[in-house]
Amino acid sequence: MNDLNEIKNFGPYMVKIMNLIGIHSKKDLMESDYKAIKMRLIQAGVVPHLNIFYSIEMGLQGKSWNEITSCEKNEIKKILEDLT
Repeated sequence: MNDLNEIKNFGPYMVKIMNLIGIHSKKDLMESDYKAIKMRLIQAGVVPHLNIFYSIEMGLQGKSWNEITSCEKNEIKKILEDLT
């Protein structure tokens, strides 16, 4: 079941890239982590832009991407920087 399009902030582009990296449902997304998502994006040739991760984080919280706080942004940046 591909219910990704039901997640707030997940338009056709987000659904397409999530499907491209093997994430086909909200359950798949919840079972993954930022490290795995970033690595899969790179392997698929997709630049792992911060906006992708902001959309994921806020979407899973049921919020619009632009409701993200600076604290949440910093936490995501730190997680992703630690992967470099």
